Amino acid sequence: MSTLMKEITYRCQNVDCGHTFVATLEISRTVSLSAMPNPEVSLPISPRAYLPPKEQARPDLLVTA
Repeated sequence: MSTLMKEITYRCQNVDCGHTFVATLEISRTVSLSAMPNPEVSLPISPRAYLPPKEQARPDLLVTA
């Protein structure tokens, strides 16, 4: 469909149902910047991208011996 939009086909796992349908998936914003960005793709950066990861240690809380 496009670089940022794809179609996905889903099928109900209940064999008695048999429903199959197509949905679209669209990339809307960046949360973590790519190490190999595509110059043809321009995405807005999510405000969440500026928050430090929860697992990252804060320098002011490091214990030194």
